[in-house]
Amino acid sequence: MSPDTDTRTERIILQAVIANRLDSIAGEMGLVLERSARSPIFAEACDFACGICNARGELVSQLSGIPILATAGSFSVQAVLERYGDTIADGDAYIVNDPYYGGNHLPDIGIITPVFAGGELLFFCVSRAHHGDIGGSAAGSYNPKATEIFQEGLRIPPLRLVNRGVMVEEVLDLITYNTRNPGMLRSDLLAQTGANRIGRRRLLEMLEQYSAGVICRTVEEILDQAEKLARERIAALPEGIFTGVELVDDDGFQEEPIRIEARVIKKSDSLTVDFSGTDSQVRGFVNTSIVTTTTAACIAVLWVLGPDVPRNGGAFRAITVNAPRGSLVNPLPPAPVTLCTLTPAGEVIAAIFKALAAAVPEQIPAGFGRYCGPSFYGVDPRTERFYVGFAFCALGSGGAMDGLDGSPYMAPISNYGGVRTPNIESNEVQYPHITLCHEMEPDTAGPGRYRGGPGIRYAIRFYDPKPGIAMFGDGMKIPPYGLKGGETGSLNRASLYTCEEEVPLQSKESPRQLQPGDSVMLVSSGGGGWGSPMERDPELVLQDVRDGIVSIEAAGRVYGVVIEKTGGLTPEF
Repeated sequence: MSPDTDTRTERIILQAVIANRLDSIAGEMGLVLERSARSPIFAEACDFACGICNARGELVSQLSGIPILATAGSFSVQAVLERYGDTIADGDAYIVNDPYYGGNHLPDIGIITPVFAGGELLFFCVSRAHHGDIGGSAAGSYNPKATEIFQEGLRIPPLRLVNRGVMVEEVLDLITYNTRNPGMLRSDLLAQTGANRIGRRRLLEMLEQYSAGVICRTVEEILDQAEKLARERIAALPEGIFTGVELVDDDGFQEEPIRIEARVIKKSDSLTVDFSGTDSQVRGFVNTSIVTTTTAACIAVLWVLGPDVPRNGGAFRAITVNAPRGSLVNPLPPAPVTLCTLTPAGEVIAAIFKALAAAVPEQIPAGFGRYCGPSFYGVDPRTERFYVGFAFCALGSGGAMDGLDGSPYMAPISNYGGVRTPNIESNEVQYPHITLCHEMEPDTAGPGRYRGGPGIRYAIRFYDPKPGIAMFGDGMKIPPYGLKGGETGSLNRASLYTCEEEVPLQSKESPRQLQPGDSVMLVSSGGGGWGSPMERDPELVLQDVRDGIVSIEAAGRVYGVVIEKTGGLTPEF
């Protein structure tokens, strides 16, 4: 083996060691955040992401948390760099949530901590997390009837939260005092700064083991390798322009569906995602910030390129996003945007998937269920404290792929696999309600050779004196799409049950006051199917019937499989 070969092998080994070390640091940050946070949305649902950026703000490593948050971390860092530049100091930490200045939507707050060594800025530790309330005119900060961002909560441009190791209490007070649960928000922001502090400490330990020059040079090589691999995968795709269209139900004001058109232009080893055919921004809160649009597009493209392509700033270099100003996917302020990380981020991804299905159908999943449920709030009679909760127990399911049934009980595609579902016992301890049912719903999975995941039936009864809910979401009109002959998944459904009547709930409603004893029933949608249902293995249909996913009647009607009441196939099978 030549000396050059030895050197090359050593470089590859060093890249792997440092890349894994960075990943472990980001992972430890996430564990610290999960275990130190007070709010259920952190500690139970894990609606957060942690990562590390280089001194330019490029994402180097990320915890496998919420994709729409993790991928967006670099935008917050770049906003801090733009505003503070050379005044960034060792021991500082910064806070930001403004969707028009480095953020996704207002509930997602980013904490950014610079890491210096030898007086030189080398890295940033980033934690981004969804907080239960950030003010605004609706508890939980999802206001379906907001017509401007000022009604959605407190906007935080990049601000210095910690100044050379000292918390700027005035900034922290100003933020927390404008929310409904200031103590919870304060403790969770401290958990984020603590997670970043651990990340900083681990990076400094690594810098003691390797020189800053070696680490920075290796990080650049890691990013370059990711770009090279992404471009190789893109180059293998067919040349051409591929167009996909997905629809959003409505914006809570207009009845007409809203069009998202993605033109994916593949040329040589780069991809451009062009949203010029997308509808203009709308009155309601389904507009999406450019940060969310860009991160959603990157999620979709990297899905197609394969799981071994690193999700970092190097891979992102091969992807260009064109989102015209004033459109749904890049609105002009002060348009409301709070729903954007769910809808239309999921529909942006779906439009890109539909486009690329014409090129690589075997790599594209059918449609995922869209989130649709309430935030619920009130005063817990057991503690006399205000609470805000979300219906994480009513998540929809994933779409099928070639060779795979859809995963059940998933977050929307923009949060794929990231949001955890709390168990119902934890929810009953944390919130004043009783769970009436929590089960899979038959005949909701999109039929296909590979079927979608089934939807979920979930119902809770409130017992606090003055409970309230605000419905937000989508997917009551537009179902998850099927592919290659697969059928659509089911629609979302929701109802309010009072002592007198059942009231159908819409996907976007103004907050409403309830009475003790009222209950809410949610039936989330199943994912879309892939391939013709008539090609599904009869034994798999029989197993679905036994599992309660498909009824005997649907097995015969949809799949052409006759099943005896005893639960067995008829003799012809």
